[in-house]
Amino acid sequence: QIPDVKESIQALNNWYENVSQSKLNLFYRAKGTVKRWEQHIINYFKTRITNGFAEGLNNKIKLIKRIGYGVPKVENLKRRVFLSLLSI
Repeated sequence: QIPDVKESIQALNNWYENVSQSKLNLFYRAKGTVKRWEQHIINYFKTRITNGFAEGLNNKIKLIKRIGYGVPKVENLKRRVFLSLLSI
């Protein structure tokens, strides 16, 4: 576990260095993705806040939409979503 921002930046830099030294092309693509999101990753270590709950909620709603494919009324779909959220 990385306790603070300085250590998180150092860990990212170490990872970048390891990826650069590796011969695996897949890691090069991953490195580019991580670099694009680097500031957001570092922000997590500053605030310890994630959007995990919202992502989970979105996935649950998408699942309900897939299960209820063909539901003719949007109002019925809304009811299904709200009923499923009662357990949260």
